[in-house]
Amino acid sequence: MKRLCILLLVLVCGLSACKKNKGGCAAQVCTDEFASVGIVFTNSDGSAVALSDIEVINLRTNKPVQRPPMPPTIDYVAGFVLLANDNTKAEFSSKGDDVRVTVKSSQTDKVKSVTLKIAGGCNCHVSKLSGPDTVAFD
Repeated sequence: MKRLCILLLVLVCGLSACKKNKGGCAAQVCTDEFASVGIVFTNSDGSAVALSDIEVINLRTNKPVQRPPMPPTIDYVAGFVLLANDNTKAEFSSKGDDVRVTVKSSQTDKVKSVTLKIAGGCNCHVSKLSGPDTVAFD
């Protein structure tokens, strides 16, 4: 009887030590690098353009994407839009989501839209699967 109690105690302790993977992602080995996805908008001559009214929509969910804040220690060029980084990869599926980026030029009030495919989810890092790196206003 004493052995049975000890065996049950070991079994209970062993089973309670197991933690369920709450994220639903399989275990994987990832690098320590920190990935970001962005896009640059320029004037038709390739010069930098100041932007306003930036809207980023995940077309799978039809919801706005929470863009990460621009790091204050990095000096990005005018016209660069940071769309996602590893802190926001949960907003995207592992296979990739189409994301529509719409911006307005502060100088000309022209509006430009472009669609990119961004993957995140259970992947180690956020990544751009398709779409341009640079988009020029006409």
